Amino acid sequence: WKCSDCIMKTHAIRWKSTVSGQIGTGTKLFEKKEAERLAAELNVDYPDIDHEAVIPVHEAAESAVAEPA
Repeated sequence: WKCSDCIMKTHAIRWKSTVSGQIGTGTKLFEKKEAERLAAELNVDYPDIDHEAVIPVHEAAESAVAEPA
């Protein structure tokens, strides 16, 4: 196990259901290209859910951004 391997795994899969409106972000990290490939594959396999590769943001920071000022 090398720390340099960890640094490359920076992206997670964010998803949003076009049916229910539910959203979420996966907890497993991938390298950017792998995450993009997986998101594209998931979009084909699950057309009612939009997937994208993202760099996850800590929930508290995300909530702070989502709250109106």
